[in-house]
Amino acid sequence: MTDYLSQLDSDLRAKIDRSDAIDELFQMTFSSDEDPERITWCLAKMAQNKYADMRIQSILMSMTDRDPGTDENILWGLGELAGTGIGDDSSFCFIKRKMKDPDDSVRGMAAWAAGRYRHRLSMADEESQGILTELLEDCSPLVKGSARFALDDESKR
Repeated sequence: MTDYLSQLDSDLRAKIDRSDAIDELFQMTFSSDEDPERITWCLAKMAQNKYADMRIQSILMSMTDRDPGTDENILWGLGELAGTGIGDDSSFCFIKRKMKDPDDSVRGMAAWAAGRYRHRLSMADEESQGILTELLEDCSPLVKGSARFALDDESKR
């Protein structure tokens, strides 16, 4: 399956339509031999390539809390799906929780995803606003920048 993921990765980078691979990726999540970080990267790339498919969100949400790299990919995918109009309360709760993660990359991607939910889906609440405001003082420039993006009304794109 490593060859399959490598080919899929290559196709997605080339923006080749591989929506046919969503079900195969779902099946891979049941195998302990597969690399969750690569699977979630492929799903996030599909979201970035504007595959507006609810199955992507469902698969991503079934793979949370494994390791920082996987969570970062999940957050990237959720943020990209927001651009296609896909997002719900459970994924928003995951994003809010990950804005408090000890890993800078995860916190930064979570803040960016929160901004996408805010700007694209009009999903925000007092809790997320408070966390994002706190992240403006984060020690990581990446996290600060993502929080600024999320809170900036001018970045609605």
